[in-house]
Amino acid sequence: MKVVIFDIDGTLTRTNGVDSECFIRTVREVLGVVDFETDWSKYQFVTDSGVAQEISQRYCDRPMSGSLTKAFHEHLVTCLREQPASSFLEVPGAVEFVKLLVDSPDYAVAFATGAHEASARHKLTTAGFEIADLPLASSSDAVVREHIMLHALDRAAQKYQARFAEVTYFGDASWDVDATTNLGWRLIGIGPGIETEIVFADYMDPEAILACL
Repeated sequence: MKVVIFDIDGTLTRTNGVDSECFIRTVREVLGVVDFETDWSKYQFVTDSGVAQEISQRYCDRPMSGSLTKAFHEHLVTCLREQPASSFLEVPGAVEFVKLLVDSPDYAVAFATGAHEASARHKLTTAGFEIADLPLASSSDAVVREHIMLHALDRAAQKYQARFAEVTYFGDASWDVDATTNLGWRLIGIGPGIETEIVFADYMDPEAILACL
């Protein structure tokens, strides 16, 4: 059995835009910071928790308390839920491709995302993914992306009662390249924003993608 772990924003769902919009609004309304760096690649840990903590420290000179962190994520999720369903579209073919892997006895499937768990689940379900029983790790579990990915791998191993000699990760951004390199995982890129050996525009040619697994 092979394990396949997916990033979410930009990889399975076309939600980078709405996610950034709601995150920026939450920073302004919860942290009170109006002007701040919005090139997420400039942050040390490109996860919801990591970026929020760095903004609070950099612009407010304070760490985020537990109550402030809770308020931040609740506001972010509320903002996302206020957006129309059309803001949460799948990357073409993604829903069927994930279902194909889930229905196969040859693959274990999990998700690892820098988003907060409630945000991630809302995006996936609104986009049409069936995720109830699938392992998912998020920035609710850890700040560092690699740690989140390892949580996802552990949960996949527990669910499928299997040990995996190799991990294939699907991602869409430069930080996915860095994280998979650090972990020694295989990477399949999705979309135009990632430079790696194997890249697909979407999931509309599942046979070609399966040939790379």
